[in-house]
Amino acid sequence: MIFPVVTSVMAGALLWLDRVFVFQSMISRPIILSPILGLIMGNVTIGLMIGASLELLWLNAPPVGAYLPNDESFCAAAAAPTAVLASAHMSDAAAAGFALAASLPFAMVGRNLDTHIRTLNQDLINRIPQGNMERTVQNALGKALLRSYLYALVTLGISVGLLCTATALLGEILPGAVKTALSYLPLAGVVIGLAGLMTKENPRPVQAGLFILGMITVLIISWIH
Repeated sequence: MIFPVVTSVMAGALLWLDRVFVFQSMISRPIILSPILGLIMGNVTIGLMIGASLELLWLNAPPVGAYLPNDESFCAAAAAPTAVLASAHMSDAAAAGFALAASLPFAMVGRNLDTHIRTLNQDLINRIPQGNMERTVQNALGKALLRSYLYALVTLGISVGLLCTATALLGEILPGAVKTALSYLPLAGVVIGLAGLMTKENPRPVQAGLFILGMITVLIISWIH
């Protein structure tokens, strides 16, 4: 299983670049990226669950002007292989729910990575000397793209490694009731995304806090019963 995970990380880092740095053909959207990684890992169904949930959760938070939302593409790239690995210990729906819950914080990691790479690439532009401007710019773009991919590859590799370790440690010991509760998370993500789209309001911190508190309550109740 190591080879598919490594391959998915390499492909995920490349597809993530489509978000800002190259291509920009929308293949970095979770609804496309996750099934591709699911195919690499051997389970397209889980990839679709992850992609649909994250796509709708972030559908009402596009990057507009100076606003840079948390990175749903990076989150999807980390969640898809994690979910497929978790499916060895639970149902596909529960595995997708586990991966969603575990990988959501990594959306902030993706956002910080994006900001850091943009800052680094600005320094390349400032260092362009006078002379053969066209050739110099092409070299700078090549270096920026290569550096962006390497940063994405290393960061995503570490993130997936942490998530896969958590999956290996928790997958077999989670009670059946908790796994049942986790199986509702993909559908909950779709419902919350559609509700947010209908209200046309960006999620507020208090709303996110209430959602997390509600999910913790559901897990506790399921564990007790």
